[in-house]
Amino acid sequence: MSKSVKVYAKLNIALNVLGVKEGYHDLDSVVTTVNKYNVIKASKRKDDKILVSFIGKYGFIPERQEETNAYRSALLFKDTFKTKGANIEITVNIPNCSGMGGSSVDIVGVLGVLKKLYKVDGSLKPLADSLGSDSGYLLKGGFARLRSRGEVVEYFESKINPYFVVIYSTTGVNTKDCFKLFDESGNSGVVSDVDGLVKGLIDGDVNCLDGNVKNALFSPAISLNGEVLKNSNALKELSPRWESMSGSGATVFAVYENFEMASWAVDKLKKQGYRAELLETYDYKRANYFDLILDKLVYED
Repeated sequence: MSKSVKVYAKLNIALNVLGVKEGYHDLDSVVTTVNKYNVIKASKRKDDKILVSFIGKYGFIPERQEETNAYRSALLFKDTFKTKGANIEITVNIPNCSGMGGSSVDIVGVLGVLKKLYKVDGSLKPLADSLGSDSGYLLKGGFARLRSRGEVVEYFESKINPYFVVIYSTTGVNTKDCFKLFDESGNSGVVSDVDGLVKGLIDGDVNCLDGNVKNALFSPAISLNGEVLKNSNALKELSPRWESMSGSGATVFAVYENFEMASWAVDKLKKQGYRAELLETYDYKRANYFDLILDKLVYED
């Protein structure tokens, strides 16, 4: 018997870097999940071993599986809840090093599917927070404001659900290098009015996005990966109302208010050879507690 779970990617609509606190960068960001996901499948073992494999469009063979977030998550789960091992297979649809939370998705997916597989009690959020900055948020997804290093989560309902045209770079941006370059630049990390943005999304005032769909890490990201700037410029030529980058890169996105314009833009980009895709906001129809959502996501094969 096995269990499977889908966990969805996120986009940073806005991202401020407020400084460094207790060794971590202090962030203030507005995020949403989108309809692109990894599938995590697990089956029980009779011994204590954990075996992880990555397949799918962006699947890969790690040099050491013990260094992957998926393996670390499974090991922490096993040690915390005193279970046996598991065979874990991850179908990777979210590009690696794309700024869309792929590694956090794997953390959440592994924790969630093992909880269901072994039928254990206990909150997953403390485990998720210890493993990845925005992993706790992805236990529920939807619109949220993330603070500190991403573990302080304030969910909210948005009356605005735009369409995102994304372009994936062929190579990623290393997160540590991106933050290091940002620190060395001395630039202000406050690029968006996050308070105003959240209020506008809640109230349904689309004008709140004007001047606030920005990412403080954009400049260091384009210094590390010139493809990010090229892709960003390609989006600007297609009349989006807003355009930015997710996470520390390398995915850039444009925001459109209607499906027709977004579809037109994707078609144009694909004809020009860009790895473009149309995505929409995805909301799990949030439960009252973090762990309840897993009952909606996990199914038995």
